[in-house]
Amino acid sequence: MSSEKKSGIEGDSAVYYYTLSMDKELSTREKLHFLNRSLIHSLRHKDSMLLKGLSQKVYLCNILKQYDSSLYYAEKLIRYAEESKDTLYLAKGYYRKARVLSYIHNPRESFKSAIASQKYYQALGDSAQVGMRLVEMAISQERLGDYSGSQESASEGISYLDRNQHQAYFAIAHNCIAISYRKQKLYENAIWEYHNGLKYVTSGRDSISFINNMAIVQRDMGNIKAALVLWDAIDTSGLPAKTKARILDNRAYAGWLENPAINVSNELNIAMKIRVNEEDIEGLQASFDHLSRYFEDKDPSKALFYAERYLEVATAYHNSEDRLDALKRLVNLTEENNTKRYATQYMMLNDSIETARLQTKNAFSKIKYDYTREEQQKLKYKSAKEKAEILLRNEKTENLILITIVIGLSVIGYLWNSLQKTREQARISRETQEAIYNTEIRLSKKVHDELANGIYNIMTQMEENEANEEMLDRLEKIYNMTRDISRESIRIDTGPAFAEELAFMLGSYPPGDTKIVILGLDDVPWSKITAEKKIVLYRVLQELMTNMKKHSSATFVGITFLNTSKVLKINYSDNGIGIPSEMLKFGNGLRNTENRILFVNGCITFDTDKGFRAEIELPY
Repeated sequence: MSSEKKSGIEGDSAVYYYTLSMDKELSTREKLHFLNRSLIHSLRHKDSMLLKGLSQKVYLCNILKQYDSSLYYAEKLIRYAEESKDTLYLAKGYYRKARVLSYIHNPRESFKSAIASQKYYQALGDSAQVGMRLVEMAISQERLGDYSGSQESASEGISYLDRNQHQAYFAIAHNCIAISYRKQKLYENAIWEYHNGLKYVTSGRDSISFINNMAIVQRDMGNIKAALVLWDAIDTSGLPAKTKARILDNRAYAGWLENPAINVSNELNIAMKIRVNEEDIEGLQASFDHLSRYFEDKDPSKALFYAERYLEVATAYHNSEDRLDALKRLVNLTEENNTKRYATQYMMLNDSIETARLQTKNAFSKIKYDYTREEQQKLKYKSAKEKAEILLRNEKTENLILITIVIGLSVIGYLWNSLQKTREQARISRETQEAIYNTEIRLSKKVHDELANGIYNIMTQMEENEANEEMLDRLEKIYNMTRDISRESIRIDTGPAFAEELAFMLGSYPPGDTKIVILGLDDVPWSKITAEKKIVLYRVLQELMTNMKKHSSATFVGITFLNTSKVLKINYSDNGIGIPSEMLKFGNGLRNTENRILFVNGCITFDTDKGFRAEIELPY
């Protein structure tokens, strides 16, 4: 716990544990441990640290590549931000979600979340964040083949960014634009954009990536010598294995294009093996393509073998362009009886690619249009609503005048007095009900927020004045009762995070040196248990832990979850002083636990021979 000492922060709170989680000396898992402790406190009290903690948890889960957890907590962050109407964390929540979706190769949904984040940052007036989201949207569009849309988003993103403060995003934006130009065979424009992007790269690795891409464009243009000069200038020492393989493969293939007489099979095979070991599916497409072309005249059987592997990985990677290229090679390399099959696939895929590109472009355009239309509809609705309110007020005024005239022409005295009396009674009744309601709210707030703190202040003053110990003990009991109101009112998440939330609750109770051991919690098929039963189980265990903390003086608590075919069994035991038999019979807390379990057709039994034990059976 060295980091706790270093922090210089006293106490046991959400802020305290969050601060510990930010210690740069800790590993990511250690940071996550302290952050989880912070979230226990934040979830219990729904305090201001909750949104901040959830955002940081998504970030740490991404580092650990726990993408399922990242996505779950990103959505939780968005939900809590919506409930609290916090625009900043709505923007951050959608940004976090977009990043996770990008990591798991879902560019379409990543684009949707990025544009939602952009909308909220626009409302906050944060132009830099708007620009960053636009660049991230450009990446999603490029990955799905919407090259003109990617170019448009990247160019718009640059207009929001400061070239001195956001160099990394400037480089990414120029890279997206260059890729778009290259895919559209506008090679000179692509070279120009890569040169522009090089001005903003912030690391040697990024520079190498840009130089490699420029060399590929030169190769595509037929300028092989210029491409070789660029690749020869790259120092590959210290580079990641994937990058080394990329440079080695491209350099060898270009050298063979320059001089088909040279033998580059060794370099091509080394690059391929590195990519297999690194599970670099995208890189393997290039390796298999280059090997197939290299062996086409030297060994047709190997050329066919690598073309077939090329088709396999292109299909697995959902890369329509490379798949089309692989089919074209197979038509030329395969035996006559298979030519027709590959040719048919080639024609069908070629026809569908343009349709797919158009659909992708339209999909992104529709997402943008829907968000724009949504904002317009809100403004239109607001305007229409204001207009309707004016008309309604005018109509009410006209009706009131008409009624007044009718009443005046008839029995004005009697009806007018009756009407006034009725209105007065309604007003008094309404004001009375509002007063009662406001009083209830005020008293409830005082119980939750003020009474406990007031009692605690009195206790402190009495301690300083050496007050009666018995009176202090009684005040402390009242103080703890008021604090328990807040704990018992926590909303329970019965979804995928139930097991984690239950573990957080159980782990937060043991005082001092009390040790708690929980077994079998992760083995329970929680999806088979209804939300109602989860809430009952949570409250029952919460009551048992509360009794343990208040009465038992236990140093050890064991909770075991046993999954059977029909019921879930939970055994609770502690080594405390036990509970008197009359309390088992008449205690409200334990009687409540029994009533809760019986309500969902379960059962609970207690044993106090040694310490305290409870056995719960909950049917599926």
